[in-house]
Amino acid sequence: MGHDLTAPAELSFRRYGEDAPPHVHAFDQIVLPRRGVLEMEIDGRGGRVDPGRAAVVPPGARHAFAASGENLFVVADIGGALMRPFERLRERPFAPVTGAVRGLLDYLAGEAPGVIEVGVASLWTPLLLRGLSAAPVNIDPRLARAAALIEARYDQPLTVRDLAAEAGMSQSRFFARFADAYGTTPHGALSDTRLRAAQRLLSDTRLSIAEIAVRTGHGDQSGLTRRMKAALGVTPGAWRKRR
Repeated sequence: MGHDLTAPAELSFRRYGEDAPPHVHAFDQIVLPRRGVLEMEIDGRGGRVDPGRAAVVPPGARHAFAASGENLFVVADIGGALMRPFERLRERPFAPVTGAVRGLLDYLAGEAPGVIEVGVASLWTPLLLRGLSAAPVNIDPRLARAAALIEARYDQPLTVRDLAAEAGMSQSRFFARFADAYGTTPHGALSDTRLRAAQRLLSDTRLSIAEIAVRTGHGDQSGLTRRMKAALGVTPGAWRKRR
């Protein structure tokens, strides 16, 4: 896809396959998670784009990537002076995805696949850069284990006790450290993960809404409906019809 260097930012949904050849480009690029995992190497530094991490590829950085299975990522190609106030992001190729950034990603969930319209990109991308720049440089790996447990077992009745045990911390310490690192409480992260899973199933499958509610840890259809209306202002049926 060619980048329009006359625009401050171009935003798109993309899917990736295995073993893309290394390349460079003349603009900043940020790759963010929606579904799946993207293994990346940026100027010799390896990492991945997953539910807890985004990749920041500076201009001229040689990078390669690979993904397997079903995947979907949000890619922001950023030109001009938009990146100037946030140049420190280029110092770290992989940045934590905090609650603020997850909220921006959820906002895009209603956009059509492919390139997102310029008006949305011009408003959304500066908020993304601000959210990423405000994130801590490193996430404690113990907290990352708990976040990974949420992503793997969101359909189960996880408690703060379960997550704190995974992190090897007391519940009170874990709660405070998790909120500082991710910008949301453990319950908030679990609720957001369940909602994203329900959105995916509503869009990509023909499962009944009741079945989707059970599979995503919402208990029943009324629980999912309450959550979607509170977070997105629509019912599951209306979401599916719009998609």
